[in-house]
Amino acid sequence: MISMSWVDLRENCPIDIERLVSYAREFDSNASVRISYSNIEKAKNSLIDARGNLDLMITTMHQILYDRTILKTRVDEVLHGWLVDNLGRFMKNIDLKEQQLVIDYDDPDPKNSRIGKSRLLVYSKILKTSAQSLIYESILKAEKEYKKIDEKAEAKKEEKDRIKKEPRTFFYILFQVLQITLSVLGGLTREKTATGAKPGMVSTNPTSWQSLISSNGQQRIAEEHKENTGEVIETGGVPEELINQDGSGDVIISEEHEEGAEDVSMD
Repeated sequence: MISMSWVDLRENCPIDIERLVSYAREFDSNASVRISYSNIEKAKNSLIDARGNLDLMITTMHQILYDRTILKTRVDEVLHGWLVDNLGRFMKNIDLKEQQLVIDYDDPDPKNSRIGKSRLLVYSKILKTSAQSLIYESILKAEKEYKKIDEKAEAKKEEKDRIKKEPRTFFYILFQVLQITLSVLGGLTREKTATGAKPGMVSTNPTSWQSLISSNGQQRIAEEHKENTGEVIETGGVPEELINQDGSGDVIISEEHEEGAEDVSMD
């Protein structure tokens, strides 16, 4: 596995991940247990503890992101809810693999346990890949993308197109990176809905973090949420009646609407 520096990750992150890093250190300690035929029982217990640490890392990430300085609008909260849902599915996948590799072959009496070295090695690999790819690498990638935001260049743009270098923007970057990672690791459901869309994803493609945080992206998220739940969210974006209905996605703005248009605050 690639060496990970959780300290550097914490120092460079625009949001406070101190608690997450604390659990990550405990995870590294438990997951690094030596696995051998003479050490099966100890290795099994240590990996189970590592699984607990991984759960705490994921849960803590939910909690860190659930902050009013990050989730400023109802749309932000919807996006956070999708992330929680997708990570929940990922954790269920880990539960299933743990059942298949460890629990089904365990026994209160170590002498009767059928857990072998190979099963523990596979389980250890799953846990380490999850911690590295899903959490460490995703946050690292989000940090790098966040640093690329040129505040001077953004200041020259119109207010509606301007991307602010703030925790909320980092959340959108992290959300998109996690979506890509989960699509590989199995956090996004493989079962398609009647419309062919996956729950927790904006069905209008292509989707990038920049498009998600734009006014059009906010409108798409609100529409997806309305389709799934019936809840109507005002985003301050372009009303549906002004969207070209021929499928082109073009916006038609009348002078009358421009005079009465105002941004809607979600706070």
